[in-house]
Amino acid sequence: MRLRCEFSTPVTRSEVDDYVRHMVISIECFDKECAEAYIVGKLAMDQILWSDALADGVPLFDICDNDSQGLHEAHVILTKGQDSFRSDLRIKEVTNHVMFLYGAVFHPSIHGYRQGILDTAFNLFGEESVSLMWLDTSGLSESDLAELGFKKIAGEALIFRHSALRTPFDDMHPQGQDADVEALPEFEEWVEKEWQQFKNVAED
Repeated sequence: MRLRCEFSTPVTRSEVDDYVRHMVISIECFDKECAEAYIVGKLAMDQILWSDALADGVPLFDICDNDSQGLHEAHVILTKGQDSFRSDLRIKEVTNHVMFLYGAVFHPSIHGYRQGILDTAFNLFGEESVSLMWLDTSGLSESDLAELGFKKIAGEALIFRHSALRTPFDDMHPQGQDADVEALPEFEEWVEKEWQQFKNVAED
């Protein structure tokens, strides 16, 4: 299994939307002969260039509010609309960026590997980051999410973790979660259909 990440980024940061990278991460598995790779899942994720914005003096509220309603709501919950994390969340670790997962499609054949997939995706750009998602985005149980280090925010559906902190999942899978899935063309067809439905809802 492997992840393929697609995004574009400007050479310079001159507008507020230059501080958010919109990513589509495709999850691929090979067929029985290891000759063809098929998409068995997709993730929609935003990378907010948190430390760059602070260094450039660009308000994080403006960046997130300009991007989308979902990112605006996540920022307000995380910071109460300010440029620093809420003190009650006790985020003390260095944070270069924030990874916000807002959409996920997993073929049933890889449901047992969702923890490993998410852990890898959230760490694509290093561990000095805060990971965010809504409680129901991944389809994982609260206990599975807790193993990944996610914590609830009182009264909110948003959960978070700092990726630099060791988790029970890390202890169980120090080299990552081993995945052995034989993919079929119909798996990719199913994923693309579900992904299109997700996009249609997100665009409404």
